[in-house]
Amino acid sequence: MSEWIEKVKATKERHLSMTCKVFELKIDSSHLSTQKLNYLKRIFLEAKWLQNYILSSNSIFNFDTKINKVAVLNKDKESEERDILYLSSQMKQAVKQKLTNAIKALSAKKKNKSKKIKKTKKDKIGKIKFTSEYKALVLNQYNFTYRFIDNKYLKLQGCKYRFKIEGLKQIPNDTEITNATLCHRHNDFYLKVTCFLPKEEVKYQKESVGIDFGISTNLTLSTGEKYNIKLPEHGRLRRQKRKLSKKVKDSQNYIKFKSIVNKEYHKLTNRKKDEKNKIVSKIVKRFKVVVVQDESIAQWHSGLFGKQVQQSLMSGIMSDLERKSHTFIKVDKWFPSTQLCPNCGKKNLITLEQRKYQCQCGFEEDRDLKSAKCIETEGLKIRKGLTESTPVESGPLYHCHVDNDTSLLVESGSLL
Repeated sequence: MSEWIEKVKATKERHLSMTCKVFELKIDSSHLSTQKLNYLKRIFLEAKWLQNYILSSNSIFNFDTKINKVAVLNKDKESEERDILYLSSQMKQAVKQKLTNAIKALSAKKKNKSKKIKKTKKDKIGKIKFTSEYKALVLNQYNFTYRFIDNKYLKLQGCKYRFKIEGLKQIPNDTEITNATLCHRHNDFYLKVTCFLPKEEVKYQKESVGIDFGISTNLTLSTGEKYNIKLPEHGRLRRQKRKLSKKVKDSQNYIKFKSIVNKEYHKLTNRKKDEKNKIVSKIVKRFKVVVVQDESIAQWHSGLFGKQVQQSLMSGIMSDLERKSHTFIKVDKWFPSTQLCPNCGKKNLITLEQRKYQCQCGFEEDRDLKSAKCIETEGLKIRKGLTESTPVESGPLYHCHVDNDTSLLVESGSLL
């Protein structure tokens, strides 16, 4: 037992010096026989039965996962006993562990909320409920709960079948594979594999970049690059939504078309994620310091530009930049990046229709590019600690915190 504990500690210490990544693979549905498909559906069904049975037991934390029979309510709400045939021992343990972790997290959240004096509807915390569908099954140990064969097949513990899987080529050879999650979404099956890779030394092309967010041009970099993202709902999705609206709710046709609509939304979401990840990766790998202004994108979304903001992914890009950048700086929302002239320091009012900034001193430049450069300059001042104690315009004082770099001061809140 002591040797096992030492191995676990050594593994955790080793992982601290590595990069953690999750790769999503897909089970090839074109190679699924009826037996294989029934097996995959059955393990998710049994996981649902087991979770609901554990939740209904008197002692959840001391529940014995070695059982092979569970009590299930049938369609007539009568209790009947059913066999657990395909869930392996480690899968059963994972179902219980996932449920106990959810209970502990909920308990901790309730304790934190109880400390608050004022309580609103948003502060209301729910409870763990019986599930009608189990969507994510945790596979804890690589080479035991699951493994890969010939770099193209997936083998699950206790299963005589092997499943052809797509996407294994994206996992590098020097990767340390750990746990995974088998997911069931829109009649397809996916495997999310957690991997640890050696950290690579990043060579930045430039020290810093300023980014201006806007409606007309979604992202403008201080280097002159512009990104205009528009991913609206396509015609096929709109047609399926119209058909769904004409169906009788909870009828078989309604459930069928609802599944089709959800699948189309899932495809659109994946396209948005892909586009967002490409832009964020391109910026993070090229620039060490990323400076943005704390735009109130939520207010833009609730205003006149709701559809444009929803299609642009600006909020997701900003949050990903904050999480993935080596050094991230937010300029205060009261900083006049649009109005300020970088040549003479004068502030000039400019309307939304004016796409070119002009000052009486003779300075002229594209308004978005000028704003991005001003944001970068102000952010670098904050980094060096040379910024004033109050913003240029009237507004709240700077509220700073350290992020990524101990010498870096980052503000919360900024817009223009």
